[in-house]
Amino acid sequence: MHIHKRATFVLTYCFIFTGLLSSCYKKDIQVGSELAESHTRLITVDTVGVVLSSYVLDSFVTANNNIALIGNYHDSYLGKTSASTFFQPGLPTLSEDASTLLPKSAQFDSIVLYMKPNGYYYGDTTVPFSISVYELAAQPSADAERLQIWNKSNVPVAGGPIASFSRALRPNVNDSVVIVLPWAKGKDFFDKIQSKDNRFSTQELFLDYFKGLAIKPTTSASGAVYAFNLADSSMKIRLHYHLSLPLKEDKVIEFLPTRTNYQFNRIVTDRSGTPLQPASSQQQEFFATDANPYAFMQTGTGVYLKAKFPSLREVLKINEVVRLIDARLVLKPVKGTYDRYGQRLPGPVTMRVTDLGNAPGSALLDTTGQEVQQRFATIDDLYGINTTYTFNITSYINALLNTPGTNENGIFFLQEDPQDATQINRAVIGSLQNENYQSKLILNILTIE
Repeated sequence: MHIHKRATFVLTYCFIFTGLLSSCYKKDIQVGSELAESHTRLITVDTVGVVLSSYVLDSFVTANNNIALIGNYHDSYLGKTSASTFFQPGLPTLSEDASTLLPKSAQFDSIVLYMKPNGYYYGDTTVPFSISVYELAAQPSADAERLQIWNKSNVPVAGGPIASFSRALRPNVNDSVVIVLPWAKGKDFFDKIQSKDNRFSTQELFLDYFKGLAIKPTTSASGAVYAFNLADSSMKIRLHYHLSLPLKEDKVIEFLPTRTNYQFNRIVTDRSGTPLQPASSQQQEFFATDANPYAFMQTGTGVYLKAKFPSLREVLKINEVVRLIDARLVLKPVKGTYDRYGQRLPGPVTMRVTDLGNAPGSALLDTTGQEVQQRFATIDDLYGINTTYTFNITSYINALLNTPGTNENGIFFLQEDPQDATQINRAVIGSLQNENYQSKLILNILTIE
């Protein structure tokens, strides 16, 4: 504990300004002669143990977030992650009558899958991005009971891959993925549009004919996971053809994604040999230990960081505790587990209250009480030892101190709700067993003797 003595007249103002924000414990002190004759102290307490754990969801929804996540990433802490995407191209919107758009003189050239990265990646971009394209044998459908599509959902494909791609990507520059699809499939599309085939007359008939595509990593080797937007035409099928008369003129027909509520990412993890390998099929929570003095946050793969404070009410044993002025939680990422490029820390990070049942509750607000509190990591680029996430949790700690039986209550930390996840950034956060990177709860308390 660190003790700072203040003059009585300074503390009088402290009572006035903090009275509206803080709760009282034990003796209810009134501003006046009693206070003037007393000795007051402002105490900083940083010895309340922060118990960290990693809570791993069994499954989570991945449909309808308009992001395709594709690739492999191997993590020495969290294991292997493989991401594939499933989507359906829609019927093209033809601005002209098909016979005018595709006259008899029109000639088919090629059909390609075009994908433009949105700039996000996690992992090693020097490794070639190797993917295979499959035609779906059935249309994606939602879970019959809960009408959702999950990270472990799958859709059968019609045989082997119809196309592939392998090249290192430069996602932060104007790079793109262009995969040539089978000529016969493109020619069939072209002929049916040109002849006004019934299967190109409505969306329903078209999807009965062409059910969609799956894009999967070709190998299990570690590389990077990349993100592609579906909502801004960054991912589509392009049919190239040309007109010959009166002069050669190149043309394109585009098939944009449709039924986006059925587009989903299959995100599968292998936790073998990691601190998150379950001892039983029912285990979902993994506590930091002396052997593994850290816990994890990676909500893009369904991992919540959890903090609880079972020894917090010991603070009430401090003689004549009067008022909690401030409570800050400082989370410390472990040096060497992150960087600014392929292993970026999650952000912005928000908080959700939880309890023994580990169900995410309401979000914790900022000091104004109006907005959800969000924090990016403050990164120590020079030494790497003072990188922190710092949260003001004064109101939450006040509530715990005033409510008996809250030892199992805690806070979840997450970058995004898993069903909205567009990234798989992860953090390795030092626990109370970690001598060099120990996360701490810091309390400023006003007392009177």
